[in-house]
Amino acid sequence: MPNFKIEGLNSALAYLKDSANYTLLAPLENQVVELALQLLPDMTGDVFILSEQIDLFFESAQSAHLNALYEQGKVHPFSFNSDPIVNQVSTFNRSIINELKAYKELKNSLVLIHFNATLITHDSTTQLHDKLALYSKLATTYQLTVVFIITGSDIVHMRKEIQKHSRLLDGILYVSNDASLLTLEYDYWRHNEGVIAQETVYLDIVDGYRVTRGHFDEMQSDGLNQDFDENDVWLVKSVVPEGTKLPHYYHVTSDNDALYQQASQMKAATLVFSVTRYTDLAALARQCFTLRKHCGKKLKLVIQNVDGIIRHQDECLFLTLGVNLILYSFSEPSRLLSQIQSIQGFHFSRPLPHSIEHVLQYSESAQAKGFLPFMQFADQVVSYSNSAVNLGVSGVLVVLQLLPRIEAIHPLQLFHVKREGDIFSTVGNQVFLYLHACREHDVENAIKHLFKLQISDFFESKSVLADHFFIQQECRRLKRHYTDAEIPDYTMQLKENVSYIFDPKSADIATLNTATPEFKKVIRPFATKYPMTLKDKSS
Repeated sequence: MPNFKIEGLNSALAYLKDSANYTLLAPLENQVVELALQLLPDMTGDVFILSEQIDLFFESAQSAHLNALYEQGKVHPFSFNSDPIVNQVSTFNRSIINELKAYKELKNSLVLIHFNATLITHDSTTQLHDKLALYSKLATTYQLTVVFIITGSDIVHMRKEIQKHSRLLDGILYVSNDASLLTLEYDYWRHNEGVIAQETVYLDIVDGYRVTRGHFDEMQSDGLNQDFDENDVWLVKSVVPEGTKLPHYYHVTSDNDALYQQASQMKAATLVFSVTRYTDLAALARQCFTLRKHCGKKLKLVIQNVDGIIRHQDECLFLTLGVNLILYSFSEPSRLLSQIQSIQGFHFSRPLPHSIEHVLQYSESAQAKGFLPFMQFADQVVSYSNSAVNLGVSGVLVVLQLLPRIEAIHPLQLFHVKREGDIFSTVGNQVFLYLHACREHDVENAIKHLFKLQISDFFESKSVLADHFFIQQECRRLKRHYTDAEIPDYTMQLKENVSYIFDPKSADIATLNTATPEFKKVIRPFATKYPMTLKDKSS
């Protein structure tokens, strides 16, 4: 029988029965596909995979066992049309089932059916029930383990609708990313000894799939005064104006490092760190993560921006690593006190990553910028999008449709990209711009800084994809569509379009040609003095 090969996972949660139907739900495809592939390491029977994007399974980082089974002739992949209109035809699912029945290897096999949630979004409860009943009958007749893999941005809303069909489904598992951990939410799960419901498991997937508690360990106390510091507030002196009179339970330290050293024995106090233009954000994030791990969930961590710049990606980094509250602008002391008071009694409830190095790796992964050949651009966008998902960072893909008779090279020369992670490319009669760590409502301002002229001078339309699922799906679709096409590469033409970038390297003055006009020394004679006198009016 198929089992999730995940280190530390409860055997009941890893077990899948035969003659049963299970459902895996996830917003993003790669999250749940790689999880489904954890069913294969101990498989000895045949595997049937039905998907519109069958390449996702074979190109996954977890596809080693799948490829090995395929070489043995035990994997049977099928690609089908996921058009919702086609799917509405009453014979569509019956045709799929009849196709499966034609294989003598079907009995006692594992069947993975991957599709987008849009295929069932418009189904009524009765229609969805009838479709599931067909597969339930198939699983019972042939003693199959059928696993539905449903992805898409609508899956959050469809989850409640799917839960209505618990008589036909033996388990529902929702998969999501949170703080670089894979979160498994079991709505219910039937196994060989009974049913488990409302369980949540956190997986660390950095070095193979293994269960981690996700949350920090509950702090153990051998004394009665563990939370006597509940009302204490410790802050860096730069957070408030000099001479500010603070309540008696407020304590001031010289800088962030001093506050970090002071906080090592605290359990439930409030700590207010400051961010200035000179603050090392990575070092501060590491300190916050260490304190959250060591001190527990009752400690309140606050970041106050004094005169620095906390970008969207930095803010997501801090929140992922255990910070409760970020104050983005310098506040009056009275307002600061009110904001601190508003979080008293709060417990940090988000899961923490297993390692800060893994999170910092995601935050530093966006290094490329500027123009990229389209295939490289598509791969890079998917990579950036996956990193953004792990940090909770936004990202947008802007699609610009060129005006008739406008060559792509002309508007491309007007893009001046300065941030790492902002990349652009072109294919067909479209220009694609990916803005990393950018929210959808900031797109207009971002484009004004990147493009010298009006967008309407070169493009007839603009569309924005802000959901990571649709961004990745569009990139994969375009890659498949243009796989065999000849795509122009403007890398050389745009190579000189980087004059605005500051080069930190000092100039090599030894090789400079001093005979050129800019180095010619011009010597002018001193001016001749001419004495001047005012004419007397009386004369």
